[in-house]
Amino acid sequence: MYKLNPRRVFVHRRVYDNPKAAARLERMLDGLGNPAFDVIDENGADEVIAAAGCREELTVQSSRVRQGIEKIDADPVFLFNTFVWEQDRMQPVTKKYANPRARSVAQAVAGMRPAYGRREQSNGLDDRPYVCQGGWSIHSINGCVHRCDYCGLGYAVNFMLDVEAFAEDLERVFREHPHQMLYRYDLSSDYPCFEPEYGASEVLGECFQRNGKYLLVYTKSNNVDHLLDLPYKEHMPCYWTVATDTQCSQIERGTPNLDERLEAMRKCQQAGYTVRAGFSPIIPHVGWREEATTALEKLFAAATPDTVRLWVVSMMTCPEAEQIFGADNLDPRMLEAMRAADADMRGKHSSPFPAEARAEIYRHYIEEIHRISPDTPVNLCTEERALWDMLDDVLYMDPENLFCCCGQFSVPQVTGG
Repeated sequence: MYKLNPRRVFVHRRVYDNPKAAARLERMLDGLGNPAFDVIDENGADEVIAAAGCREELTVQSSRVRQGIEKIDADPVFLFNTFVWEQDRMQPVTKKYANPRARSVAQAVAGMRPAYGRREQSNGLDDRPYVCQGGWSIHSINGCVHRCDYCGLGYAVNFMLDVEAFAEDLERVFREHPHQMLYRYDLSSDYPCFEPEYGASEVLGECFQRNGKYLLVYTKSNNVDHLLDLPYKEHMPCYWTVATDTQCSQIERGTPNLDERLEAMRKCQQAGYTVRAGFSPIIPHVGWREEATTALEKLFAAATPDTVRLWVVSMMTCPEAEQIFGADNLDPRMLEAMRAADADMRGKHSSPFPAEARAEIYRHYIEEIHRISPDTPVNLCTEERALWDMLDDVLYMDPENLFCCCGQFSVPQVTGG
């Protein structure tokens, strides 16, 4: 795993009821250098919240407490935990928390059912304001150590250690949803950071291969050596979010840089994995055009992704974007467009950048991809249909027949090698 120094470590007493979870705990503690830890029960939520710094007075914007507000430069608190499988052992969270990270910690301490580890997005037409194939996310960890400024998953990492039981429950999900082919793991963390001690790649890889399903390894990490010799490669496509050098170093603090991510992608493709890439999110910082071209040239020199995903940062307001990224750090034209559209964009999924600005950004990426690797499919992620229409001269994919990184039917068409 990464070399980590969590501010404090907590172990929920539930862990000791499960021998496999307890053994996983020992492996992870050993990987962390055997730090001191506190054992808590269902009444320990406020102690974990206080240690994590999830203060009630922190600014909540767009339903998140984003790490870029405080620029925290330390590893989060770790909570080792298990799912609660028996309904009568569930403890309700009765205290009200304004801080969403505090609420999530309190719920984790009280007890989470396995449905916590799944989130379904429906397929087909519905009332969502964006195009998406739909699919499932699964997670057994909530919280991340990468400290990206736009993310709200800092402060605390909750690890569910009963991974074998989680995999067994997923087999029931497979039977109940036979149409669902690909599952994204993970949007609530970056699990390769904690491998091989956590052991999810081995347990879930075997489960997905045996059931003919596909586990999307969803990551920014370069901690991939544990993947290289696994026998489940055909059922574990690997997807990296990549970014310009400036974004990696100044906004995605604590992450591997672009070259490190691309080397990890190259190694996995060479080992036999299908690899995918996404510029997600795209932050239009000063110099983004030139750096985007450089990043794309590096990407296709290192690997051959079977699709590339593009997503201009969204789900935040104009003032929030300025606070997190710094107005002086944003492209002046994009900053001006964002400010001018602030009133119109409020409350929209695609906020803060207006359609014309997003289209300009996408067009640059798409045209450069066509120049460098013309046969690579390109898709927009959770983007308005109007943007697909604005870019239909360069965006060759049909939004009604979407092939993307994490959609439920977007299984690998060829294996890497």
